[in-house]
Amino acid sequence: MPSTRPLTFRDYADLADHAASAYETIRDINFASRIIEDMSGSTLDDPLFERYKKLHCSVTPLDKVSDDYKMIVKYLEKTYEPVEVGDIRYGVSVENIFAVEVSACPSLDEIKKLQNKVLLWCGTRSSNLLRHLQKGFFPSVCSLPVSGYMFGRSIVCSDAAAEAARYGFTAIDRPEGFLVLAVASLGEEIKEFSNTRALEEKKIGVKGLGRKKTDEKEHFFWKDDIKVPCGKLIQSEHKDSILEYNEYAVYDPQQVSIRYLVAIKFDEQGVAYDTAEPEQ
Repeated sequence: MPSTRPLTFRDYADLADHAASAYETIRDINFASRIIEDMSGSTLDDPLFERYKKLHCSVTPLDKVSDDYKMIVKYLEKTYEPVEVGDIRYGVSVENIFAVEVSACPSLDEIKKLQNKVLLWCGTRSSNLLRHLQKGFFPSVCSLPVSGYMFGRSIVCSDAAAEAARYGFTAIDRPEGFLVLAVASLGEEIKEFSNTRALEEKKIGVKGLGRKKTDEKEHFFWKDDIKVPCGKLIQSEHKDSILEYNEYAVYDPQQVSIRYLVAIKFDEQGVAYDTAEPEQ
């Protein structure tokens, strides 16, 4: 939040743009600190494992030769575009993938009973990762800065890893981050739009149509009937949309099941460093 000069919050849009994200970050850091607590005390058990048990979430590394691992890497590579920070562009590489079972989220068997299921990318900051693993996703007014107040208080994901990566980026000197893959049920009726800026909440499922979309000819189904919109990013017919990529909003946390945690590393592209030693 601004600290060098007074800032007047004129409306809810100002709160969403300038205050909500900072308050959520403080909340999530506080949540993480309560889980970690003081690790300096003596204990017979592994202190790290004791904290892991508090999450009530199983985290299992995927075998790198498994079909699911290969599918996720393909989904990332197909739907990613470099993140730009200043004059530097960052590509991404997969360091590891973890299958997760969050006790607060519906299981895969439960989510499969629902309709219109899609495997989607969700951006997450390091500060709120522990909260997601213990409590799942909460509807938020600023899930994403632009779409937060467009969609209302909702859980927002995208079929483009490029969109999620904007929020997984940490810092130039800390290039490691995480992306989340979740199965979202969009329900019986899906509301699509490209240019409206005011949507009522409580829609079963909302899809914002971006200026770019994934090539539908490359989409496929996973686990029987879960759609994976994995395809090369191409220009859509919605050139005037306020969204760059497709985004999906769900209002009921029980319609979203976190399935994978993807550990990634951001790599600088097209940067040449002078490694020559200075002359004496």
